[in-house]
Amino acid sequence: MLLRLFPLQSVLFPGMRMPLHIFEDRYKTMIRDCIEDDAPFGVLLIRVGAEVGGAAVPYGIGTTARINQVEYLDDGRMNIFAMGERRFRIVRLDTSRDYLSGEVEYVEAAPVTEDARALLPPAHDLFNEYFRTYLALADQWTRGVALPDDPGEAADYIAARTDASAQLKQQWLEELSPETRLRSQLEAITEALPDMKLRLEVRLRQKTSGFGVLN
Repeated sequence: MLLRLFPLQSVLFPGMRMPLHIFEDRYKTMIRDCIEDDAPFGVLLIRVGAEVGGAAVPYGIGTTARINQVEYLDDGRMNIFAMGERRFRIVRLDTSRDYLSGEVEYVEAAPVTEDARALLPPAHDLFNEYFRTYLALADQWTRGVALPDDPGEAADYIAARTDASAQLKQQWLEELSPETRLRSQLEAITEALPDMKLRLEVRLRQKTSGFGVLN
């Protein structure tokens, strides 16, 4: 399958909504082509290079994105919203156009095990604690979030909403075992939470003491 490719400095997961501002001529052309053909494009994390300007070398596994909202601006620029759909692997890159494209194949997840299903309750509790703390640091609040019942979808949901490095998120994207992804995410959240709670405690103490908030 031939897919138009969009290398970015971020990782897209299935089920994740991604806003993009399209301003480079090559990507204005690419997005117009996708809209005209009603076709998805592929989002890949950049391994070497930059989003803007010259060529970028991407990782080999990414996620297809379906455009579901477009705002047309001056000079052909666009604001779009795209929804992540399926993992894919690059078979062969094509650099003959202004924008990158390639032959790709879809990547299927590993079968869901009972051990993966057993991780859902602790993942739900720990992620909710993490997410509430994350929002509180930005003076926001939520009653809680419900994870999808499918372990693979739950792992992607957590990955898309965790403040982890792009490289770690790429590892989660490439890992096809839902159990392994969930275990790695639980480890990452467990490691991050103590520092987050400490920062929140300091922030709340400063607010109640009248010294303002931390930047």
